Amino acid sequence: MIPSRRWFPGTLQERAAWYQNFNTQFATVALSLGFLPADVTSVTADFELLEFLANTATEKAAFNEALRQYRLIITEGDIGDPAPGYPTSPVADPPSVRPTGLFERLDDLVKRIRVAPAYTAETGALLGIIPSTPAAPLLDEMKPVIKASESFGLFKFNLDVTRMGMSAFRVEIQRKGSDKWDAVAFATNNPAEVTVTPTTPGAPERILVRAVLMKNNEQVGQPSDPTFVTVNP
Repeated sequence: MIPSRRWFPGTLQERAAWYQNFNTQFATVALSLGFLPADVTSVTADFELLEFLANTATEKAAFNEALRQYRLIITEGDIGDPAPGYPTSPVADPPSVRPTGLFERLDDLVKRIRVAPAYTAETGALLGIIPSTPAAPLLDEMKPVIKASESFGLFKFNLDVTRMGMSAFRVEIQRKGSDKWDAVAFATNNPAEVTVTPTTPGAPERILVRAVLMKNNEQVGQPSDPTFVTVNP
């Protein structure tokens, strides 16, 4: 699990920096909140491991870039050019062995802190655990919700789509017996009027419908859950 983004940062480097402050401040308030020295020791051990992982990731990225430069020079350089030195690979052992579930331990600890009798908003701010305004969902996590009307003839129906701040959406259908989704409409307003060309001219047809959010003509996030619509002549 990952703690709430309302108070816990998103990147590894940001999390390590946040944890550094939390570790320092928790050590100063833990006993007044009713926690034991063992709780402080556990937080410090978790922080040191996370800090190690963040530093290692940075060093590894620097090594990979140095290795790329070495490869380019050694393979594409001209004969007679100075030979580059091979970059030093970052090799280190973690500061301690910790049980699985570092983030879950943190989340549980924060919940315990918030219900401690001596807990105050000032303490929460000190520790960095005051929830902020919910962050906007990540683009790749966006998933619209749709509502289709009954077909009103002429093989048309209306579709309402929660656009979640996106300017447009694409309407896709899947016909019976097919696993292919076909785009049948693009819209920038709700409800979108959708016309479906029937497989058999003049005959009603039951189809699956879904919507995909669009931004700058590119798909955003995940398609909506599909719903059935019967289009009528």
